[in-house]
Amino acid sequence: MTKASRSLALLAGSATVALGLAAAPVASASAASIRYGGVLKYVSSWTTIPDNFNPLNPAGTGGTAGGTGSLLYEPLIYNNIYTGKQTDFLATGYKWSNGNKTLTVTTRQGVKWSDGTPFSAADVAFTFNLLKRYPALDTNGDWKTSLSSVTATGPDTVVFQFKSPYTVILPELLGQEIVPEHLWSKVKNPVTYANPHPVGTGPFLLKSYSNTEVSYVKNPHYWMPGRPYLSGVTMEAVKSNSTAQLLVMNGGADFTYDGITDPAKSFVAAHPAWNHFWWPVTNFNFLYMNTAAAPFNDLYFRKAVAMAINDNVVAERAYFGAIPAATGALETGVTSGQVDAWVPPSVRRLEWKYDPSGALKLLESHGYKLVSGTLEAPGGKPVPTLSILVGSGWSDFISMAETIGQELLPLGIHTTVNQEPYSTYASSADFGRYSLMISWGNGNNVTPYYEYYYLLSPNNTAPVGKLASTNWERFTSPSITSALGQYAHTTDLAVQKAAMAAIEKEVLKYVPVVALTGRPNFFDYSTRSFVGWPSPKNPYNEGDPGDGFGGGGEMTYLNVHLN
Repeated sequence: MTKASRSLALLAGSATVALGLAAAPVASASAASIRYGGVLKYVSSWTTIPDNFNPLNPAGTGGTAGGTGSLLYEPLIYNNIYTGKQTDFLATGYKWSNGNKTLTVTTRQGVKWSDGTPFSAADVAFTFNLLKRYPALDTNGDWKTSLSSVTATGPDTVVFQFKSPYTVILPELLGQEIVPEHLWSKVKNPVTYANPHPVGTGPFLLKSYSNTEVSYVKNPHYWMPGRPYLSGVTMEAVKSNSTAQLLVMNGGADFTYDGITDPAKSFVAAHPAWNHFWWPVTNFNFLYMNTAAAPFNDLYFRKAVAMAINDNVVAERAYFGAIPAATGALETGVTSGQVDAWVPPSVRRLEWKYDPSGALKLLESHGYKLVSGTLEAPGGKPVPTLSILVGSGWSDFISMAETIGQELLPLGIHTTVNQEPYSTYASSADFGRYSLMISWGNGNNVTPYYEYYYLLSPNNTAPVGKLASTNWERFTSPSITSALGQYAHTTDLAVQKAAMAAIEKEVLKYVPVVALTGRPNFFDYSTRSFVGWPSPKNPYNEGDPGDGFGGGGEMTYLNVHLN
């Protein structure tokens, strides 16, 4: 089965899927050889850790303590976009019916919340209806679709009803973390609730919190027999990626999520027996341009910026050959594994090429002038120095920003690099407080639809100063919106492919963002003390960060064990 057809089967199939987490692979170990115990340490350049354990927090991972979505709370099913496989958590199967307007999910029996209260389908229905009642919590926009009701029809059955077929919602629904009705029904405002005493179904319990370190202990009553193998997990906030790298490299921590500079030489070579990295590419790093403000409200300015950037140089300087550049068909924002199935020849003829002299000519043909090394806009005013927003200490993004700044100089465009801590970086993106920004694409990327939905849907944007959840460049197009709708309401692969081709053409024509490099999951780990990590030979997750939501991060903590 091809990747495209497997994805379609996932979204539109009517058969119940129940792969079973208990069958999840364990790296390089038989059950008899597994050693229990040990406290695993995850480090990240968060600077500080929010005192917030709300898995529904509208601010997402940037506003919650690490571990909230990977240790305490669980989704229904984890979808591994690297392998296309599913792993059951709080659900054991699902089935579409009624012309794909009814989705019936079977929930797991025998699960208890960490306070001893039984989990049931009612908790699932309650969680989704809470998102409806408080739209700020509905960060996936589930209730902005044709979803009309979510009802528990039995202790282990929950039914999702839709006004019209909308099968593309499936990965988002299945990946939603679930909260306990018996506690959250008493919360006055779940949008601002910090959840200081979290009660979840996950494999760990909160032990202690500080703004630089949060510790968890094994949940002795976790529903999966024999799991987790670990006694505990500690998550520590450090000031930079470099600090995180050194801690893992020298035995002060066990893994991190870090785009290490030249990882083979600077990380693995230090201790090749136990230092490793696995960076599976599942998305893109984009240069976002704030199209709601000058000069990026000018199509020709955006196109010139795109033409002036040599993605090969950007990728080489940021990742030293470990991650590919977004050249050729990848400029559409379609990942390499999906290009053959989803990007037709008619679209590839529209790809822009690296051409700095052509970029300058394009600007000059539309009223811009290069005067004494500075670009003047039509009307004679110099284009102001543009700030490129990146996360503080993110060495790969900093390198990209510096390289882009150098490549824009021949056009007379001057830039500075603005490093912000993640909390303010994320807020600047959400509220449009930037000119240029380097960040990742969103979505689960089962097919290109998901990348485009988050990147370009009007459901995910807002005017500057108001929250735009993922359409940070604030670009919309009637034809793109129409194509997204066409794809979402059919299971006809030919119609879906035509819709994606229409969007690809718009992306190449209007340049709302510039794809720079592949976006991997930067999974860096040490086998000095623990083994069982995800890897190319055992990709039980997609190299997810240790604080990620949706089940991928949790898979690591359920499989890793003492060496």
